[in-house]
Amino acid sequence: MKATACACCALLLSLLAATAALAADPTAIKIGYIPVGDCLQYYVAEDLGYFAAEGLAATGLAMKGGAVIAPAVEGGELAIGWSNTVSIILAHAKGFDFAFLAPGAEGVAGSNDVHALLVAADAKIASVADLAGKTVAINTLGNINEAAMRALAEKAGIAPDAIRLVEVPFPDMVSALGKGSVQAALVLEPFVTDAVSRGAAKVLDPSPHAAFGSPYLIGGWFAKKAWLKAHPTEAAAFLRAVTKASAFIAAHPNQARTMLSQRTKLAPELAANIVLPRFPETLAPAALTGIIDVAARYGLLAKPFPAAEILAAPAD
Repeated sequence: MKATACACCALLLSLLAATAALAADPTAIKIGYIPVGDCLQYYVAEDLGYFAAEGLAATGLAMKGGAVIAPAVEGGELAIGWSNTVSIILAHAKGFDFAFLAPGAEGVAGSNDVHALLVAADAKIASVADLAGKTVAINTLGNINEAAMRALAEKAGIAPDAIRLVEVPFPDMVSALGKGSVQAALVLEPFVTDAVSRGAAKVLDPSPHAAFGSPYLIGGWFAKKAWLKAHPTEAAAFLRAVTKASAFIAAHPNQARTMLSQRTKLAPELAANIVLPRFPETLAPAALTGIIDVAARYGLLAKPFPAAEILAAPAD
């Protein structure tokens, strides 16, 4: 534990020490992101010139998800990528040297719940316990939403495996509810607000990720530790740019939502009303600890480990 903490501190110091200006010519850097609200920091940092101001010529590549981004980071095609937290936790357990270098999106119960457990608008299901023996859609098995559903089941007093989970892409979940092929779905914004506002679905549980704690890190910006060690100046510059973006989002939420609409082609009225995650300016181990523990409890992870092992950014 002490060795891990020392190694983490050394990496943090190297990032913080790299505050000298970059070379006159901007440094090219490729960043993989997902075109959803969780990556709003990227849009803001690019549109407002925060990357350029830090000496980075950032090229963003919109990708389908962490399953594509992680191999690209591992192979060196990307310097930095965005991933949900569980994917990085599982990769770490398999021996990959990924670490979060900047805070991304946080879920906060009651104010920043970007996921919700939905049922059809005319469903007779009144509680999670009513889902015993029924089928629930999640976007990916063996990841964050499977852990969330197992925890919800146990909290409701039924066996963690009493609910049958099936993979359905987020955009197709509400349609699956309407057809009756699933009886509930763990849905992500903007599909939550869209479905509920149209009367196509209703909320069964507004905080399905509560077991992870509040706040918890939905996902963030990661890189290989080897890259961070070799490129401390670029890593520190990226961290500063993203931190500025977080501060802007907090101070100017309406402008940030306009950027989200423009960059993702989300209808302006929908972008104005969806629930967004919180974008913190610091990354704390406590925001990951609950996720690691829940992943281990329900078999996604062999055993828990200290969150510091996958952090390479200053923490409060």
